Amino acid sequence: MRFGDYLKSKRKQRNITQEELARNLEVSSVFIHQLETGKVDAPSIERCQQMAVILEIEIDELWTVARKERLKRFMDKEEIDQDSFEVLTDSEKALINLYRSLDSDMRRDFGGMIFMLLRHTKDQGVQEILEEFMKKCA
Repeated sequence: MRFGDYLKSKRKQRNITQEELARNLEVSSVFIHQLETGKVDAPSIERCQQMAVILEIEIDELWTVARKERLKRFMDKEEIDQDSFEVLTDSEKALINLYRSLDSDMRRDFGGMIFMLLRHTKDQGVQEILEEFMKKCA
């Protein structure tokens, strides 16, 4: 199930309008509409915790739906197909999950740290991957 459909369903079950949810979260009703229509990424765990309290649902339930959608969007954006994700090591999966949980400023800082760590490597393959990574971070 898409996060937006899930959120809308839970919101309607509680007879809460988009405006009421927005006011309680201290965001615009446009943002809630964009969440429900899939125009913006599913929210962070912190935002999901706030929503779970307002909607009176379990955080694990809400975060599971949000996390799956966030992962799918990340995989689509990075052009990672489902088959290639399943062959990643646990460490690689953890790094991907960490990266996608960061806000844009932190992602830029993360990219800068990766660049600083690897900029002097002699491995041409690593250099090519690093250049591609930095293009996507820009």
